[in-house]
Amino acid sequence: MATETWGQLKSLEGSKLEILDAEFTREVSKIIGGQDLTACFQCAKCSGGCPVSDKVNVQVHQLMRMLLFGLEEVLKTDMVWLCTTCYQCQQRCPQGINITDIIFGLKNMAFRKGINPPGYVASRKALYDSGKLYEPTDWERDDLGLGPVPPLDVAETRKVLDKTGLMKLREGE
Repeated sequence: MATETWGQLKSLEGSKLEILDAEFTREVSKIIGGQDLTACFQCAKCSGGCPVSDKVNVQVHQLMRMLLFGLEEVLKTDMVWLCTTCYQCQQRCPQGINITDIIFGLKNMAFRKGINPPGYVASRKALYDSGKLYEPTDWERDDLGLGPVPPLDVAETRKVLDKTGLMKLREGE
């Protein structure tokens, strides 16, 4: 596909795709929702309701097909990271496949393999350090007529992040 996307991964055009890796398909079938993977019959209702379908390099139904074929390249698709978790695909699926849950699992698999968007690690660290994903500058707040940002106690945020292991998703972190 030659369309421009939001993500950094752009197109898979020109990539050599290794097909039918049954082990990868088995690995995906073990993640939450993955046990229903083979029920997908490619009706594309998931893609039809997806709010980011025109912004990604692989549609949801194509992602599902790639999983069935054992294409580990699915971890390099924009859909894995740009999914808004609106559950529209899951609600529209006539087979009742937990598609959003599968995409969550793929995101975790990709991250463990070192595949993630460039800003993801920095955002994760910013959330841990400051409790915010974005820190507005003083001049931005001044332009809006806003005062200084009140101090934020990040102790509770850090507790949650530590308990969930978000800061240690990669092996050896």
